[in-house]
Amino acid sequence: MARSSEPPSSEPSCSGCRRTLPVDARFCPSCGAPCAPASPVGSVEARKVVTVLFCDLVGSTALSGVLDPETLRVVTLRYFEVMKAQIEAHGGTVEKFIGDAVMAVFGVPTVREDDARRALAAALGMLDALGRLNTELDAGPGVRLGVRIGVNTGQVVTGSDASARQALVSGETVNIAARLEQNAGADQILLGPDTLLAAGTTVSVEEVGPLRLKGKTEEVTAYRLLGLGGDEPEQLRRFDVPFVGRERELAALDAALERAVAGCGAQSLLVHGEAGQGKTRLVREWLRLWTGTGYEAGTGPRPGAGPAHGAGRCRQYGEQGSLSPLAEAVGGLLGRARPGADAEDALALLAEGLLADGTPSPTLDDTCAALLQVLASVAARRPVVLVLDDCHWAGPLLLDVVDRLVRDLGGAAVLVLRLARPELLELRPEGPGPVLPLPGLSGAEAELLAAGLTEVGAHRDGAATGLLERAGGNPLHLEQLLAALNEGGAGDEGGEAAPLPATVQALLGARIDALAPAERLTLDLAAVVGREFDAAELAELARSGEPSVVASMLGLSRRRLVEPAPSAGGGRAVYHFTSGLVQEVAYQCMSKRARVERHEGAAELASVRAAGEAAVGGHLERACRYRGELGLPGADTDRVRLRAAAALGRAGAQALARSDLAWADDLLARAVALYREDEPDAGPTVRRLGEVRLALGRAVEGRELLGRVAAASTDPVEAAHARLGLAVADPLADGGSVAATARAALPVFEAAGDRLGQARACLRLGQQLQLEGRHRAADRLLTRALGHAVGIDAEPERAAALGAIGVSLWRGPDPLPVATERCRALLAEHGVRRRTVRVTLNCPLAVMLALRSRWDESRACLAEAERLAGQLGFAEARVFLPLFGATVDALAGRWRQALRSLDAAGEAARSLGAGALLDTIALESARILADTGQWAAAGTALA
Repeated sequence: MARSSEPPSSEPSCSGCRRTLPVDARFCPSCGAPCAPASPVGSVEARKVVTVLFCDLVGSTALSGVLDPETLRVVTLRYFEVMKAQIEAHGGTVEKFIGDAVMAVFGVPTVREDDARRALAAALGMLDALGRLNTELDAGPGVRLGVRIGVNTGQVVTGSDASARQALVSGETVNIAARLEQNAGADQILLGPDTLLAAGTTVSVEEVGPLRLKGKTEEVTAYRLLGLGGDEPEQLRRFDVPFVGRERELAALDAALERAVAGCGAQSLLVHGEAGQGKTRLVREWLRLWTGTGYEAGTGPRPGAGPAHGAGRCRQYGEQGSLSPLAEAVGGLLGRARPGADAEDALALLAEGLLADGTPSPTLDDTCAALLQVLASVAARRPVVLVLDDCHWAGPLLLDVVDRLVRDLGGAAVLVLRLARPELLELRPEGPGPVLPLPGLSGAEAELLAAGLTEVGAHRDGAATGLLERAGGNPLHLEQLLAALNEGGAGDEGGEAAPLPATVQALLGARIDALAPAERLTLDLAAVVGREFDAAELAELARSGEPSVVASMLGLSRRRLVEPAPSAGGGRAVYHFTSGLVQEVAYQCMSKRARVERHEGAAELASVRAAGEAAVGGHLERACRYRGELGLPGADTDRVRLRAAAALGRAGAQALARSDLAWADDLLARAVALYREDEPDAGPTVRRLGEVRLALGRAVEGRELLGRVAAASTDPVEAAHARLGLAVADPLADGGSVAATARAALPVFEAAGDRLGQARACLRLGQQLQLEGRHRAADRLLTRALGHAVGIDAEPERAAALGAIGVSLWRGPDPLPVATERCRALLAEHGVRRRTVRVTLNCPLAVMLALRSRWDESRACLAEAERLAGQLGFAEARVFLPLFGATVDALAGRWRQALRSLDAAGEAARSLGAGALLDTIALESARILADTGQWAAAGTALA
């Protein structure tokens, strides 16, 4: 038996009371609930984190065998009606009916931060409603219905089909929810692990499984829902860590209360900030300091002198009277301080109306008059603070009543604190009165908070620092990111941020999903461009007029999603995201198809081109990857792929020329992955990647890559480069020598005008002359190599040539003072801001200084070389640094230390596969052993 869902009404309805709403209404005129923004017209595809619920009847086949078909239809329709009512009462959308099953989505059409809790509350409500329905069915056809429910949270692709007027979602999240429902027992609710995380800490469950779900290779741990606790902030967030910073805000709260106490009239203060900034924690800490241990602010109060207070919260959904938050606050106040006898009648009136069900009974005027009398009576004995939390969800009636109370309380010592997100300023454009904005924590304050939240010291490898930057000073975001870090998530993978904690994604996703279409488009484009962006360039990318983008940017700025960049100048409208998380969530919410188009467009922007080939290649690489994931092959995809590979390859070559090995390795590896093996343009990039891998000590990989180019390249220059690199890496591999290979390659490089190749060949030929003791001739070749390297600004070759020249100065015929000064002059000329040069020249300079007994200067040179080599990552430095260090130690008479250094150099050479250096190490060891009279050991070293 199958039943299709009826198309929802084209008229908008309230998610709370389900009554029809006027067009463009901001609040429901019946219950005062805020209205979700209208979705853009037409088909809009996006990625969202939603919660999917499946509910199916148990034993429906047996049921059809005992009921008349007409009765069965009535029972089934009644079941659907009851289930749908519970889903919609909690803000869910019925996606479809599949046979006896109901599929619902929480997060479509609009994401809410508490979608997972709503879904679980709806599931529990469905079981309760089914119980009531079964009571009716017992008295009627005499049957009972049972259901099983599965709930899962995750990312889906959503769209709005305007013709069908039906929300559409797809993805693995939907399939897992259905499988969980199939594994649930009668009247059981199974939820996935992501739903448990997203719903908060007050969910009562018992673990089930792990389950092997159809279509999933890995087992899934499921949880049976037992109950759902409260949603008070202290139950969902960490209030057990030390309170950090906020001195200015605490002083502002003190001042507001002091004005009320001083007879300046009842005071109202709006504390506003984005979700997670700590509005509730701030006010609770302030009240605790007043009424607990006492809070000293200037000549402020002492213990016992604090105000009586009460707090209430506005909620986004649920059954509550329009003034329930105010009733909750007044009830809390009366639990701490009672009014005098003059307010007994007023208190009785409130007890029968406002305090009973949150409604203005018998009339609004009577309720307000009674409230005024009760509050004034309490305030005559003790200052009063009323706190209304989450006022961005308050209906207009509640806000109007609060304004009326503050206005009419006169000189009563009452302070009303309204806590809200920036949205309230949009909903009350006439002005909320005095405002206390709550910005993010400073960097130092965020570090203190992080230290209290978790053992950040265990992550001082840069990860924690990166999380502080991503959180942007938001305490809740920082809390969730650190929790994910401790569990092994929220890092980087594949060049993109790993999946964010569900709580953070829900909070930010809800803010982003509520944007107007133009603002959402602008934010999406900005997320593709980067952390900082120019409004004019976004207009170019959007193919729209700049004024509309600037207007959207102002709206995004008001909502604290972006802000003007301090680096902006020249009249440019430059902005940046308020935190890295906003950019991440906005990007993750875009469909891959949209990312393809926008990344390809971003690669053409002037700012991206100015940032260099790596930026251009990064955009094209992402576009290519998403094209592949979407199955969009063809000429366009190949064109994007080759452009991306070429740009990344050029960027990698530039990084290699600057001796940035880690960056070069990353860029070149990504470029090689984009090329196909039979494409001739891949040769130079593969060869450079091989050179980088050798320099990083990954000898096997480096030789394999160079071997591919040497064997297959049709370009004689590329083949010559590869053969020379292989010869240097393993001189005995082909029975030849480095010098012979360089001698054969030099004419090829000269004919092609390849200065890099000439520098490398001349360097190797010069080093051969050094081994033969012909230092004058070597110096000429090495100077020639240096000239070529300097001409093309190739830092590794410049550094290698200078290091070899330094060795000739040490071992050559020049007098030691002359050689030392020339080495210093070369260091001053070439070593400024070039770390590689300082490494290679400091080593021979250290030996020359040691020969002149200038030991402190010698050791300082070696220390600087070792420090810089560690930064650069050149693996060969692990061999030659101990070699030079051993020479200095031998000159100082520290024979044992010298031999230990040579042993370390030998171990490093063997681990790196640098066999050519083992001969040099053995000769140095034999020399030191012979100098100390250890002739047998010296012979062994020579052998």
